[in-house]
Amino acid sequence: MKLPNIYKGKVNEDNNLRMAYASKEENIDVKDIINKLFKQNKLYKQDVYIETKDKTYNTKIIGRTNEHIITINNEVIKIDEIIKIKTS
Repeated sequence: MKLPNIYKGKVNEDNNLRMAYASKEENIDVKDIINKLFKQNKLYKQDVYIETKDKTYNTKIIGRTNEHIITINNEVIKIDEIIKIKTS
């Protein structure tokens, strides 16, 4: 019995680096990042980029609850809806 041929894609270092980087970003815990931000002394001065499924924000965080963060513009963002959060 002859088995079918298997496709072998070309592997190079550049693709491997991008794949490893993408998998690291997917495993980021948003709550951990928010906790680290609140431990810093310059929270209110630090610009933050927040991406949710519906909207992106370039703002500053001024407060939080267990389920939400509050921005300097009085916007309330649900933590469970945050896809990506970065500081500048």
